[in-house]
Amino acid sequence: MDDWRLRSRRATYILLVGSFLLIGPGLAGVGATLPVAVGLAALAAGLWAVRDQFRALPTVAGYDLGWYARDSWLGAAVCVPVVLVGLGGPPAELQALGGFVGLVGMVNYFLRPLYLLVADALWRLLGGA
Repeated sequence: MDDWRLRSRRATYILLVGSFLLIGPGLAGVGATLPVAVGLAALAAGLWAVRDQFRALPTVAGYDLGWYARDSWLGAAVCVPVVLVGLGGPPAELQALGGFVGLVGMVNYFLRPLYLLVADALWRLLGGA
C-alpha cells in the first residue's frame, strides 16, 4: 500500500516537471514544433541516462530530492506526445498545453488524499495487511 502512496506523489511531480518544460519554450516564443518534440525526447533520453547519479541529492524538508529527480526524465517524456498532438500550434498554445499538464498534476495532488482513503478502505475490506 505504501508503494501506491509514493507512486501517486511521484505522478504529481512528473506532471509538474512536464508542465514547466512545456510552458518554458512557450514563454520564449517557441510554438509546438517537431524540433521542440525532438529536443524534449533528447532531454528525456539524457535525463534517463544520468538518473542514477541523482541519488546523491540531499533530503530537504523531509523530501528525498534524489528520489524525485530520478523521475525527471518521465516529465520530459510526457511532453513529447503532448507537443505532437498540438503540432503546429503557436507559443500560446504550447503554454496552454503545459498549463493543462500542470492542471492534471495538481488535480492528482488535491484528490490524492481522497483516492488514497478509498484505496485504503478497499484494501482493508478485501483483507489486505
